[in-house]
Amino acid sequence: MTDALQLLQQTATLLQQEGKTPSLALFRSRLAGKLAPQQLFAAYQQWRSNPVYADISPSQSPQPQPAVITNADDIDTRLARIEAKLDLLLNILEPR
Repeated sequence: MTDALQLLQQTATLLQQEGKTPSLALFRSRLAGKLAPQQLFAAYQQWRSNPVYADISPSQSPQPQPAVITNADDIDTRLARIEAKLDLLLNILEPR
């Protein structure tokens, strides 16, 4: 199995985990710069004739890291600033 085909299978697996249907356009965007267009198209044709998805263990797949605010006081402070800005904007926009 070629490296290009393995890379395509791994990308197809990641796309499927994201709930997307693998397509040539998605492969092109994900693999830009990693494969020459000719290699990508040849591997895509081979994969399309027998779509196999690579086994990626959970430790290998990138997990998005959610932005977490840990301190409740920080949340309250941010909310108070947002409310103050909103009040200021509403005062500016109110007809006199």
